[in-house]
Amino acid sequence: MQIKASIAAVALALLAGSGTWALNAQPSVPGVRDAGRVSAGLYTADAAHSQVGWSLSHFGFNDYFGIFGDVAGELSLDPANPAAARVDVTIPVASVTVPSAGLREHLLRPGADGAAPDFFGPEPQPARFVSTSVVPGPDHTALIHGHLTLNGRTKPVAIAASFAGAGTNPMTRKDTVGFHGRAAIDRSDFGITTALPLVSDRVLLDISVAFEKGSGAVPPPAARLDTDDPCRAAELRPAIGRPATPAYRAEIAAARPGQAIRWLHPTSMVTTDYRPDRLIIVTEPRTDRILALRCG
Repeated sequence: MQIKASIAAVALALLAGSGTWALNAQPSVPGVRDAGRVSAGLYTADAAHSQVGWSLSHFGFNDYFGIFGDVAGELSLDPANPAAARVDVTIPVASVTVPSAGLREHLLRPGADGAAPDFFGPEPQPARFVSTSVVPGPDHTALIHGHLTLNGRTKPVAIAASFAGAGTNPMTRKDTVGFHGRAAIDRSDFGITTALPLVSDRVLLDISVAFEKGSGAVPPPAARLDTDDPCRAAELRPAIGRPATPAYRAEIAAARPGQAIRWLHPTSMVTTDYRPDRLIIVTEPRTDRILALRCG
């Protein structure tokens, strides 16, 4: 009996030890809700892990949900002065994802006999949100005021945002910050009135976005969102939403002889050297439409 008891004790000790080892071997979560981990600089949206969810009431019976992915854009952030933060993001409406294939087809369907589409239509322009002010709140929250352009119309929108976490992304080795946000819009403000009021006018937005820092240093003033635009990106703002065909790429290159131009997808891996005169053009991977423009 003593031998059996000893064997059992050894087995339990080994199991306990292996369990402790397994727990200790688990990697720690890199993102922590610690504002002290945030460094000042210019950040770029991690499009592969950023999305805008939406929901609305369907006939008053239940809520229906969808997602826009591949969110691109920039965040200028200084933790010492959060009220000075600026954000400019683009949401490719054509990337809309819903559980029903039939509904997705309807959302992107052209209008009948040349009429306006019921919802977005077959070639919708990307939506864009540009902040105008940030009002810091308690416990790492803020109210972000700005303008949302959707379906060719621009309206003021306020986002209730909260800091989710910061740290170094173990895959990209980049400093990363994450935020959650919530907002509400009336779709009729943007000319989308099909099925009102059976399908609700009010649309709730649930935002989850991560931003990666391009380099360890604070970018020079020319890289900030309120700059004098050394790469002349503003001249091409009307091109946002346009397909980046080979002919159009050649047209841009011909109009800017000698200028360095870099074409990227939101998830492209690139060097982090900063050149204020270089034009960065970000395109949506699936449709190759232009999502964002910046210097860098």
